[in-house]
Amino acid sequence: MTGISPLYTSLNTTHAYQLNWSLSLFLKSCVPPIVQWLEPLRRATESDAVRILEVRELERLSLQFYLSTQPHVSPSDIVRSVKGRLQYLLRMTIPQAFQRNYGIFSVGAVNIHCLEAYVQKQPSRHPMAATHVQQRIDSFQFYDDKIDLREYRASSHGRYLHNLQIVLENRDHLHDASERTLSTISSMVIRSCGKKNQRLARIGLVSNHLHILLGCSVDESPQMVALTLMNNIAYAFEMKPVLECSFYAGTFGPYDRGAIRKEYS
Repeated sequence: MTGISPLYTSLNTTHAYQLNWSLSLFLKSCVPPIVQWLEPLRRATESDAVRILEVRELERLSLQFYLSTQPHVSPSDIVRSVKGRLQYLLRMTIPQAFQRNYGIFSVGAVNIHCLEAYVQKQPSRHPMAATHVQQRIDSFQFYDDKIDLREYRASSHGRYLHNLQIVLENRDHLHDASERTLSTISSMVIRSCGKKNQRLARIGLVSNHLHILLGCSVDESPQMVALTLMNNIAYAFEMKPVLECSFYAGTFGPYDRGAIRKEYS
């Protein structure tokens, strides 16, 4: 898309989202009790659109945070926010509180197994009246069994899991089950993810919307991922606004939010 202005931007696009993370930071020495610094840290990170929901101290000098974020925040932004702002709060007593490594992974309302089953069933959840149209839609579902979105990836200083469910809807909620449209959308999503080295696991494509399950890099924000997909699809249709100016972005991983929150109780 070099030289072409994007059709969908952060300024003209709305979003719905549920983005949760578990972040582990590793200490060089013991830090003051959590109660002494948690509220100042919460206030500081919220200015970065990072909300601390829970925190606990683990054995072997580590802190584990349960977080929520807004779509423009990447996993690497999260690490910088929490680690940098907590180090600032501790600077007088512990000049270098943290080791360089970290671990961060995405958490969803349901685990990866349940979400994959849900996306796989999209055609049966939105059936077409004509059998041949239903068969056509079935033929454009995408699944790559070589992609395991439960596997951690490595950055320069840590391990991460950044899995997203992106949901996009046709403009004006129109239904279009033509072979050309289905093929163009499916092919462009596959190409777009390939160019970004994203781990595309599944596409659930029906006549008026699509679900995309993919693994992204630690530096990509959910908003960046969604807008790139939307603009690439528009490009495939000669820059026509075939999608609504909105998207849904949700995180997911091996564990759901309920399982994670039990660890903090």
